[in-house]
Amino acid sequence: MKKYYLAVTYDVCEHEDFCIDMNQYRMDDSKDHDEQIRQWAKTDVAPLVKVYESYTSDFKDLILHKEYTFSEYECSCNES
Repeated sequence: MKKYYLAVTYDVCEHEDFCIDMNQYRMDDSKDHDEQIRQWAKTDVAPLVKVYESYTSDFKDLILHKEYTFSEYECSCNES
C-alpha cells in the first residue's frame, strides 16, 4: 500500500509558550526526504518540522511519522 507524506513546519518559542504551524509541504518521493525537510526548515526558519504519513492522497487520516528539530532556527527572544 502506497504511503503519502506531508511535512509541516512550526514556529516554536518556549519563552512565549507557543508552537504555531506555518506551512505544509507534500513530499516528493523521487527526492531525498531529509534534504527536502532541511530546505523547508531553512525557507521557513522553522525549528521544528513534523512529517505525517497517510495511506490516502487527500491526507484525511494522518499519523505522525517523524519529527525533525533544527537548533539553528530556535527562538532567541530571551537572549540578551
